[in-house]
Amino acid sequence: MDPSEALTYQEISDLNNRKLEIKRQHSEYVENHPEIKEMLNDFMSAVLLEKPSNVFHFASSHFAELSPHNAVTQSPAGYQPAVVCGPSGVGKGTLVGLLMKSYPGRFGFSVSHTTRAPRPGEEEGREYYFTSRDEMQQGVEDGKFIEYADVHGNMYGTSFAAVQRVREGGKVCILDIDVQGCKNVKKSKLNPRYLFIRPPSMEALEDRLRDRGTEAEQDLQRRLGNAGVEIEYGEGEGNFDRVVTNEVLEDSFAEVKRVFEEWYPHLKEHSEEEGKGEEEGRPEDGEGEEKN
Repeated sequence: MDPSEALTYQEISDLNNRKLEIKRQHSEYVENHPEIKEMLNDFMSAVLLEKPSNVFHFASSHFAELSPHNAVTQSPAGYQPAVVCGPSGVGKGTLVGLLMKSYPGRFGFSVSHTTRAPRPGEEEGREYYFTSRDEMQQGVEDGKFIEYADVHGNMYGTSFAAVQRVREGGKVCILDIDVQGCKNVKKSKLNPRYLFIRPPSMEALEDRLRDRGTEAEQDLQRRLGNAGVEIEYGEGEGNFDRVVTNEVLEDSFAEVKRVFEEWYPHLKEHSEEEGKGEEEGRPEDGEGEEKN
């Protein structure tokens, strides 16, 4: 270095004082904005939970979703939502119901909107939010839906508000949707886990639909036709994180539990606590519902 370019003692002292002043200002700012620490802690928790292969991409997605416009896509606990998908009649609703029963208070079911009429025993806001086609189309145009699809002659969709209600409770949000809806979710910023439930065979699926006794023959055949396309997509490489064949319900549910406990390790701890409670005679609560 040219001696003429060397810093004087006073200049070095001034630089050090400036660094200390900037550090003090930064510390003061952080102390006055505790939400910064909370966001960083949430981010570190999410990283340790998800263990992403590309941390930079994960960070970009994580913090982008904290903006007011995308606030619905990030739960307070940092858990990714879970999409459970499969053809009508495959039993995905039953599996979701059993999952929620096994981990009470840990999951929230995202109640979808539909334009179809309620079936016997279904209640507004429990199985679905029942609405007219005109109202739902208006909601779609207004950007109120994460995903929507026209299936079997009726519209189905998941609204941002429905997911937000679950997230505000600090729970893992489950979306029980069809393949069309799943494809739309992939275009959004929701960034969920994806589980596909397939039947052991088309014959078994047809038997289940007939045993349900809720569709006319024409509707049943239409569902079976759609199921073939849905299963092909569900089995496609990279379309889903996991695929489970629902042949024997008990075995299928055991596999679904393993998948979810791998995705959300805190569930395993909860399951162990519940097991101890059952040994002490504590009753279970919650019911499983078939929603297809």
